[in-house]
Amino acid sequence: MSGGGAPRWTGGGWVLPGMAGGAPVIDAHYHIFPRLGSQPRGIPPALRLKFWQYHSREWIDFWRTDTGEHVAERLLEFGSHSIADMPDTGFRLTDHGQAEITVGGVSYRLQIYPPSLTNNEATPERMVAEMDLAGVDAGVLQSDHVYGDLNEYYAEASARFPGRFIALAQIWEPEAADADRLARLRTGFDDLGARGLYFSVEPLSVMQIDRSLNDRAFDPLWRLVDERELPVFWFLDDRALDRAGMFMRRVAELDAWTRRHPQTPCVITHGLVPAAIIHDIGVPEELLRVLERPQVHAELLMPAKWPDYPYPEGQRLLRELRDRAGAESLLWGSDSPYGMAQWCTYRQSLDFIRVHCGFLSAGEKASILGGNAARLFGLDAGAETGRDYG
Repeated sequence: MSGGGAPRWTGGGWVLPGMAGGAPVIDAHYHIFPRLGSQPRGIPPALRLKFWQYHSREWIDFWRTDTGEHVAERLLEFGSHSIADMPDTGFRLTDHGQAEITVGGVSYRLQIYPPSLTNNEATPERMVAEMDLAGVDAGVLQSDHVYGDLNEYYAEASARFPGRFIALAQIWEPEAADADRLARLRTGFDDLGARGLYFSVEPLSVMQIDRSLNDRAFDPLWRLVDERELPVFWFLDDRALDRAGMFMRRVAELDAWTRRHPQTPCVITHGLVPAAIIHDIGVPEELLRVLERPQVHAELLMPAKWPDYPYPEGQRLLRELRDRAGAESLLWGSDSPYGMAQWCTYRQSLDFIRVHCGFLSAGEKASILGGNAARLFGLDAGAETGRDYG
């Protein structure tokens, strides 16, 4: 067991100590958001609902709203990766992490987030409490378009909870060269405290825009990021029909991009390879070569890939990544609160590394669980999080 001492009894349960040496624990994939579907900024609300439906196309568990009968079918799957071809199911967000659809005149509910997500929101107060109980000092706020443009929301939360959140800004990738989009991103960086960019390839595919990451249309965006020496968090899953083929295309594009931008740090999010294809393609050699570059990091999201805690297959992969790229290239992420619905508890997502993975030294665990993230964002850990790390 790693940490700075023995477990202690809190009166409500046993908790583990912090990392050895007082190192920070930083979750590289965290979320806070207002009620899903309520945010007016960002892409149009109707398009955002379509993205929610698109993200749920692989769901196989539904319940009839009239009888409660469980139905194990892919009710939202369709033979295209264009949002324009997606059937109208009246997709609607409800409460307790749920949404509803209507297919063939029958209404169904599906669980897209934890049932504990009252009002379908993850408030800063609730998510700070989750971090406190698990022993996490700060969370990096990744920002997909389904949540809306949350620059102001993140800034307000960061002001109320100093040092607990590290915000990433977003841009609508199909219009990344638009002057107004770039101006809003610049405001997010310069005035609202965003510490990096979250960039998703998915909108390019679903909006039927065949554009490389190295297309000249993105040059103004990359100049803006490079000038501020900010990290880019990459979501490389197009969720296209040829999911593996498109993923490998994006890996090749990122390979070229990192050679063009050798000083720009970046993170490949969501556990490197999408869970839907990792059991088919593993971790390709091409991707490992990119990860070996000194400015490239990988977010570890092992609970998403395998069903049985503490994920022996994930431990083997983590050992391989450590041996190949070094512990300094790896960041722990949980994707909370989503992961709490499907994978394990928040504390277990941390304990996967903190308690298990005995092949990692105490120093390697401290680096993966927060030290690398602190270095990536240039944090003075004690000052930034308000905690004493020695």
